[in-house]
Amino acid sequence: LTDACNFKCPYCRGVEKKYKGSLSLDEAKKVVDLWAEGNIHNIRFSGGEPTIWPGLEELVKYTSAIPSIERIAVSTNGSASIEFYQKLLDAGVNDFSISLDACCSSTADKMSGETGKFKSIKDSIEYLSSRTYVSVGVVLNGENDSELRGVIDFAIGLGVSDVRIITAAQSNH
Repeated sequence: LTDACNFKCPYCRGVEKKYKGSLSLDEAKKVVDLWAEGNIHNIRFSGGEPTIWPGLEELVKYTSAIPSIERIAVSTNGSASIEFYQKLLDAGVNDFSISLDACCSSTADKMSGETGKFKSIKDSIEYLSSRTYVSVGVVLNGENDSELRGVIDFAIGLGVSDVRIITAAQSNH
């Protein structure tokens, strides 16, 4: 939906210049319609950070009204408010994939390139996990490799359904 993001993760390579920008709501609806014509059953909205894209809630409502669509997923860094995530649940999202690259705030600050976001991410994961399917993605690099077991245990304690481990391209030797 957009290449814009409110984090500055050191491992993120972004997108090629020719793909930078954001879709308009009408463009996004046309893509959803095209996929629905192909009888697709699962759609994932991502970015950048899709929760900062202004049309997300409306696009989810639009998508959930299509009879063939069974699963609507959002890949997010977990930084939106719980109230906004609840609006997405109400609109039809039934699958969240959330970045969780740390089990403590100091490492989370390094991994996200932002400070003070860890508690809200933790709270979002815990809230959503009690209401729908949530997977977390753990990107490993030199900053958090040694914390992997702690991150997995932490995620399980928050109630997630699945933990995905991803090596950062820069660290994948």
